Amino acid sequence: MPESTFEHPLFGEIQFRTLNLEWKRGDKIIFLSGFNIDEVEPLIIPQLKSIPGAAQGKLKVHKRAHAQLLKAFILIENYDLLHHVKTCAGTLNLRLRKPTSGALSKIPSNHAFGIAIDLNEEDPGYGDSVAPLAPIFQSLGFTWGKSFNDPMHFEVNRFLSQEELDTYMG
Repeated sequence: MPESTFEHPLFGEIQFRTLNLEWKRGDKIIFLSGFNIDEVEPLIIPQLKSIPGAAQGKLKVHKRAHAQLLKAFILIENYDLLHHVKTCAGTLNLRLRKPTSGALSKIPSNHAFGIAIDLNEEDPGYGDSVAPLAPIFQSLGFTWGKSFNDPMHFEVNRFLSQEELDTYMG
């Protein structure tokens, strides 16, 4: 099974291996060092309780991203934008990236770290329908996947402190 090292911008040097004997697009991975999967913990997002695919709102998310993901959905609800969320394709998925081009990536997906969420995967634009939510996510330290042809995808690009979240007005 291939092993590799990757320098993650939030977690530092990560060593992992794949489950298959050869590199395979989107292959499942196992972390060997540099990342503690136990820091990915269940989070209940009340606004997602009735959303298909969201496991009644209980998703596995890295504990350092809990507060900012909760804040994003509070703001989405407060701005009456929750109707844009039709489905949730989840958060944690221990796998390699799956570029929309179909290319092979030898880098772990940010889903493997519990810092990414996919919304409205089934819509014709693979999530273009969540565009009204993007400014909220972006203002809270997320990158919108539209910049790399994956508009259903939002991922944490920096962890916000509790102080930053408390003073954030939205």
